[in-house]
Amino acid sequence: MGIIICPLILALIKVKSFPKELKVITLYLVCIAIIGGYSAYLWSQLKNNLPVLHIYTMVEFTTIMLFYQVIFKEYIAKRWFTLLISVFLAFCLLNATFIQDWKIFNTYPRTLESILVIGASLYYYYKITRQTLYTQIEKSPVFWINTGFFIYFSGSFLLFTISNYILPYSFKFNMMVWQFHAFLSIVNNILISIGLWQHKKT
Repeated sequence: MGIIICPLILALIKVKSFPKELKVITLYLVCIAIIGGYSAYLWSQLKNNLPVLHIYTMVEFTTIMLFYQVIFKEYIAKRWFTLLISVFLAFCLLNATFIQDWKIFNTYPRTLESILVIGASLYYYYKITRQTLYTQIEKSPVFWINTGFFIYFSGSFLLFTISNYILPYSFKFNMMVWQFHAFLSIVNNILISIGLWQHKKT
């Protein structure tokens, strides 16, 4: 979780000069830092922090989709993102209440979230390949942030899908899998930091 401090501090310093999409990323970082910090505290107290993960998933998905809503405003109507977010949140609540209890890993919402974010990331790549004007894509904050999301959720997709099955298999194997997840999270936050820094340079 400590790596999130880097993009968070950078975002808070420059938030006033950010365009709307980067302000949404700032909101994303603040929410993730607070919820993740509380989850880590519960873990340090040897308490079940999986109920927090259910909330984390809903907040994470909502803020990421708001980011893409701004990015795709010229192509996709706002009402479709509002509908998508509403349906996903309803699914999360139904899943936690009737399917996967709040105290176990919410594999279904995490898997669905991964699929939807990967889809949005790929659509962004598709749109930039269709641009007729030459742009230095490596200087685009959105490019780096989108790439962070794509790598993180692509790599985590299988993990989210099988997590409840591998938990009882082997403690050592389980730790290896979650170390890989931590690595993906670090990569994601580094790429977000690079994206925010690119805006600072401009």
